Amino acid sequence: MSTPVLPAHRAQAATAQRMTENWLRNVFAPNLYTVRWHDGTDASAPDVSVVRVHPATDAERVPVLVVEIEDTDASYDLAEQASRHAAAGVLDYWVIDVVARQLHIFRDPRPDPAARHGFSYNSVRVCSPNALVSPLVAELHLAQVVDLLP
Repeated sequence: MSTPVLPAHRAQAATAQRMTENWLRNVFAPNLYTVRWHDGTDASAPDVSVVRVHPATDAERVPVLVVEIEDTDASYDLAEQASRHAAAGVLDYWVIDVVARQLHIFRDPRPDPAARHGFSYNSVRVCSPNALVSPLVAELHLAQVVDLLP
């Protein structure tokens, strides 16, 4: 059974997306990285992603961070999307669950024949609002999860 999308949850998700984008723009140097956001035109695009400005190899074309903002049942992003991003080689995948007020961090993709797309993440961490987090490629830039939540 899925959780209904309440107008308050939708507004919280939009606010969380803006807060996350703003924080990431301060973390990542614009001459090295681009912070992209989902504008509603491509349903398969992540809510927020960080990519290298000038990738030298195909591996560098993969986002260094993908963030999904969830305002309903997060199980789709936690299973289906996580497997898809792991298969694509995304090393750092985050799901901000505004309803549960948690951040799920997925790292270390690995082959997994049981996973939907043949890959899963070896490291999965669920963070409370008081936890300190940072992107893998910017470990010195800490944020408290509550700062990413409305």
